[in-house]
Amino acid sequence: MKALVKWNSEMSFQGKAESGVWVPMGSSKTETEPPKAASPMELLLISLGGCTAMDIVWILQKKRITFDDFWIEIEAERTDQHPKVYSSIHMKFIFVGKDLKPEPLEQAAKLSAEKYCLVGAMVGKVAKITHEVEIREK
Repeated sequence: MKALVKWNSEMSFQGKAESGVWVPMGSSKTETEPPKAASPMELLLISLGGCTAMDIVWILQKKRITFDDFWIEIEAERTDQHPKVYSSIHMKFIFVGKDLKPEPLEQAAKLSAEKYCLVGAMVGKVAKITHEVEIREK
């Protein structure tokens, strides 16, 4: 795979890979105005969540398990020393639906974490990644 990152101005960048979709990036530390794009470290967490979410939805679709809504809340801690990498990441998988059973949802999350999510496999070499499943009745 190839990717391209292009500088726009100041601390504003954009990147794209083989999909051809441009993704804005910027520094989250600006004194004069709010950020206009996610930082690369924020994008890493979003990538982890996206990879995991796609795995989980794919697994549950194969099992013919339906739900009304699904999202992932992610909290991460970083080290104090440079290069200030993520040391721990906790992912909360929230499913909304009627009569959802926890076992298949937890199994899908475990399969993603242990077998399928490439981003998690890479990040997990540096940070401890934990997860939990929450079910909300509709």
